[in-house]
Amino acid sequence: MSKIEVKIERKGKRRRTPQRRPGLLRARAKGALHAVLMRPRLLTAGALIGGVLYFGTPHIAWDYQCAHQMHGIGTCEAARWCAYYGLQGRRIDRPEAGEMCTLFKLMTIDWKKLKGA
Repeated sequence: MSKIEVKIERKGKRRRTPQRRPGLLRARAKGALHAVLMRPRLLTAGALIGGVLYFGTPHIAWDYQCAHQMHGIGTCEAARWCAYYGLQGRRIDRPEAGEMCTLFKLMTIDWKKLKGA
């Protein structure tokens, strides 16, 4: 009589119990940092959005009103209000006493206007 050999084959990989590797967190953080730095468009967009949220959007001075009587062209030394045009439309700014309007200004986002309130 011939010998019959029975062999059990398993399809797929053998499952292992999860083991903690000592540098797993560091490896994942390094991989995430590498992924962000290798995508310059993503990094640039993130920096631009962060800058807008922190510093504001650019506005250019257009109109102003002097706080005192003017005596000729260019004699205004202090402004009562300054009108700026920019990405958020026309915005009015009131400078401190004795200050003039600047030509370029970064104005923070007006969230109330964006919400519609």
